[in-house]
Amino acid sequence: MTENRTIQNEDGSITYEKDFDWNSQEKGFALGAFFYGYIATHFIGGVLATKYGGHLIFNFGIFGTALFTMITPFMAQFGIEYLIAIRVVVGIFSGFSYTSANDILSRWVPPSERSRSAGYTLAGVNVGTFTANLASGYLSVSLGWEWIFYTFGITALIWSIIWFLIVHRSPETDPWMTAAERKFIVDSHEGNSIQKTAMKTPWKAIFTSLPLWAIIVAHTSYMWGYTTLITQLPSYLDEVLHFNLQNSALLSSLPYMVYTVLVFIAGFLADWIFKRKFLSVTQIRKYFNNISFLCQMTFLLVAAFSSDKTIIIVCIVLSVGLGAFSSCGYTANVLDIAPQFSSLIFGISCTIATLPGMVSPPLSGYIATTPNASEYRIIFLIACGIYLFGAIFYGIFASGEIQYWALMDSTKE
Repeated sequence: MTENRTIQNEDGSITYEKDFDWNSQEKGFALGAFFYGYIATHFIGGVLATKYGGHLIFNFGIFGTALFTMITPFMAQFGIEYLIAIRVVVGIFSGFSYTSANDILSRWVPPSERSRSAGYTLAGVNVGTFTANLASGYLSVSLGWEWIFYTFGITALIWSIIWFLIVHRSPETDPWMTAAERKFIVDSHEGNSIQKTAMKTPWKAIFTSLPLWAIIVAHTSYMWGYTTLITQLPSYLDEVLHFNLQNSALLSSLPYMVYTVLVFIAGFLADWIFKRKFLSVTQIRKYFNNISFLCQMTFLLVAAFSSDKTIIIVCIVLSVGLGAFSSCGYTANVLDIAPQFSSLIFGISCTIATLPGMVSPPLSGYIATTPNASEYRIIFLIACGIYLFGAIFYGIFASGEIQYWALMDSTKE
């Protein structure tokens, strides 16, 4: 899209051309544009999912994302402003999906399987990232960059139709499952999960809850590191480490493949510890989250100061991959402290945690103007400092217990 292509002319001479001649600042804003829309609908997506059902709002987001992804190449032809605008719209629809997923999990997942369910959900996100990075390089080289958007848009559209036909809001309304399955899930939620009657939303208690703010800070810290790497890694591999496009696509995908493997291990381990009562829920959340953050920070720090390509690649892969353990920390923690309001509070968390996606890519674009290793070192060091702050704050204020405001009856504020 913005890379030089080799063109062999009829007279045998070779020239180079690119589809779009955008500078690093413009590319930074284009990469961050998705998040400008994404931040707008997290909160409302959580509210709507709580009221109407996460399964409907989730699918609405996927369907809209698919449609506007398919027309992205057409809009890009008109200029960078149009590309930024369409990416904002894609972000708007995607925001509905992410937060509404928690309403689905809170109704369908037994408490003893929360760590695994949160991890498996995030594994799907990272399988998508891995697949997209890997396939994008080959699609771009073999069919043209436009087919990246066409392929993923069409795939998501088909998936959305299938979801609409087979997925229901809760076990009580699902005609496909057995009575034994339904009883197992419903009984597991007795006393600590979704109520049958509506509750008033205790807004003041929610926004003054330190355990919730611990989740928000951890979520925001994680997203800074994640967003930085997902947007900057392909350029870093190409422009600093000098890997070609296809190799860069493979290497950019590798961290997310490792994450996907580790998230299954982390989820199983956390639930195993919970069932055997080796640690409290609060301890599980804090240990898994902060070990993850500190390991991510350490490996990214090594990568920032290393000059060896192999060490850099290994450290970046481990930095992203070990983020899997935080899925059993702040991510699953939302279901612990307020299952009744899980989509709502996750919407609040996601809204704030989207700010890194709006700030990190443009900031990285302004820092990496040459670009060279020293400029990317600054980008990595900023992420390291934010990981450290997130670990400290979460370690002090996080809790794995249901909060009092999530147990209020519908007559109390």
